Amino acid sequence: MGDKIIGIFLLFAFACTSQPETGTVTEKDGIITIKVDLDSVKDGKLTDYFEPEIEYLLLKEDENPDSQIGEIEKLIEYKDKIFVFDWWIGKSVHIFDRQGNFIRRIRNRGDGLGKYIEVADLQVEQDTIYLLAHPGKIIKFDLEGSFINEIKIPVIGRTFHYDINSDLFFIYSGSRAENLVTVLNHAGKVIRSYFSSYPDVFYGNMMDPVNFYQDNNGFYFTRTYADTLYRFTSDGFKPEIIYDFAKNGMNHEKMKEKQKEMDDDAFRKYFQENSGNSYSPFGFSNSKYILSRIIAGEKSAVSIFDKQNKTHDLVNFNLINDIDKSFNFYPPVYQLEGNEVAIAHRGVSLYNKAVEKKQTMSDEDWKAYQEGKGKSFVEAAFYGKETENYVLMILKTKK
Repeated sequence: MGDKIIGIFLLFAFACTSQPETGTVTEKDGIITIKVDLDSVKDGKLTDYFEPEIEYLLLKEDENPDSQIGEIEKLIEYKDKIFVFDWWIGKSVHIFDRQGNFIRRIRNRGDGLGKYIEVADLQVEQDTIYLLAHPGKIIKFDLEGSFINEIKIPVIGRTFHYDINSDLFFIYSGSRAENLVTVLNHAGKVIRSYFSSYPDVFYGNMMDPVNFYQDNNGFYFTRTYADTLYRFTSDGFKPEIIYDFAKNGMNHEKMKEKQKEMDDDAFRKYFQENSGNSYSPFGFSNSKYILSRIIAGEKSAVSIFDKQNKTHDLVNFNLINDIDKSFNFYPPVYQLEGNEVAIAHRGVSLYNKAVEKKQTMSDEDWKAYQEGKGKSFVEAAFYGKETENYVLMILKTKK
């Protein structure tokens, strides 16, 4: 019964609480409510949230074809190594050092021990690389990429989280599963399940890039359209942060009805125009911020919750780059170590940005820019033009 009640929270949590003013953060009984209104989005500058410095790091492509990255799905830094998860093209994990030099690639496609058909997610903890893979396994490698062992799991895995405090795996099985989250031990045994699928909740077909947000004292679970972040505690998952959209929030019951009545194309159009505001877990969580997205159909804004000061900003999708003024870009989505976060651009894309920048300036101003505040950007852009690999733009969140 407890799991069903939590499932109901996904739709109805604290709907009857009083409505604070837009942007206000309130807290009662340890539960934070954030009033959100997409009509109140403002411009945001990088220096509002990050230290005034950008590090450009090229993930270098060398003569080894394994160094070529397809598409970055997830990026993790651990002990001065960078692990890049490419699930779409390469179906692999690339390992680079902190200077951007390629070390090796993990790509064990096939049948049998230590092999996989598809890879769903990546985590690196306690000097171990964990791959959530299909069919039905978690594969362990050491930090050099050598196979250790594998765990057979009895559920489909979309994303996962290994909690070092409980020494358990939390598997998110997607919106069509009977239970959204299943907890397993290192033998692959089911310990318990959470978040029973609730018939009146609209789950949609969106693949969540992030379901589990790391936090200093544990982790959160959330998903698109849920509007609530749940912290895992000794008593299970408890609601901790609620995004309150009031009358602009998604009407789950209506979405479910329309989805049944319409064909896929008609419903897609209806959803884009009538979905209302909802939460999308795409971003990062560190000691300072939870950064994610708020969506309404095809519109999107960036939600930045300051954990320390208990304040919330809703800003336009592209942050104004007032650090080196190279170009404005959407906020970083990859959590590195400490207070560092990153966003990735193809080298060629970065080069094109430099060309666009140059075309807006006189020769004299361009020379002063590339020798001054734009030096790192221009060097990275011109070096990156020869590669299809990525350049990381690394920022440090304010303390």
